[in-house]
Amino acid sequence: MERRLLVTALLSGSIGLAARNGGAVAATHCGMPTGDLGEHDFRSYIAAFNRSDFRGFSKYYADNVEFEGRGGHFRGRAEVLAFYREVKSRMRETITINDLIVGDSDITADLVTELVAYRDWPEFPTGPIKKDEVIVSENFVWYEMKKGKFTHIRSAGYRRL
Repeated sequence: MERRLLVTALLSGSIGLAARNGGAVAATHCGMPTGDLGEHDFRSYIAAFNRSDFRGFSKYYADNVEFEGRGGHFRGRAEVLAFYREVKSRMRETITINDLIVGDSDITADLVTELVAYRDWPEFPTGPIKKDEVIVSENFVWYEMKKGKFTHIRSAGYRRL
């Protein structure tokens, strides 16, 4: 199945799918900036994240944002930022967008994450990592949004690359 169709099928309940037709999934507003945030905004968010521009990427988080992922479950902008400050102090994390679907109140993304450890981190939340070790994984991430801010982020690891 084509990656875009797989992402759409997996997250179909979240973005207002219109119909399933002969194996193809028809979706409303896919890839179009119709919600609070559009594709350009999301790409700006990822660029700020990759630069470790905490002020730049945190402006997309609601005060009460909830994050659920392999690294943990965090509530509130301060907790999410504390987690990423710890991660980015110990490794370089770079995200590449494979595919993106923009809905009225959410964005779903197929992302590749590359982690390069600056030093050993035996208690890394997703498993021990050694200095200079590189981990690359593909992840599906669902961002719910309201009033131009992410309110809930759910990340699911798909596979290691």
